Amino acid sequence: MTEYIRTQILLEKKQRQELDAIAGNAGISFSELVREYLDSQLRIHKYDEMRLAAEQLYSDYTLDKNLTEMTALDGEDFINAEG
Repeated sequence: MTEYIRTQILLEKKQRQELDAIAGNAGISFSELVREYLDSQLRIHKYDEMRLAAEQLYSDYTLDKNLTEMTALDGEDFINAEG
C-alpha cells in the first residue's frame, strides 16, 4: 500500500478549475490526477538527468580506449557465453 503525505499547495483559481474538469472527464479524483501529473513530470526530470549524464560521459566513452575495448564484443556472443 502506498503511503501518502498530506500536502497543501496554492493554485490559481483557473488552474484548479481546469484540473477539476480534466479529473472529472477522466473519472478520477483531483488528487489522483495531480499525482499522475507529478509522476509524469518526475519521469521527465529523471530522463533529463540521465540524458545530461550520458552527454557528459560521451566523450570519455568514445575517446578512452580502456572504456571502449568491450564495445567490440557482439551482444549475442556475449549473452550466449553466459549460458
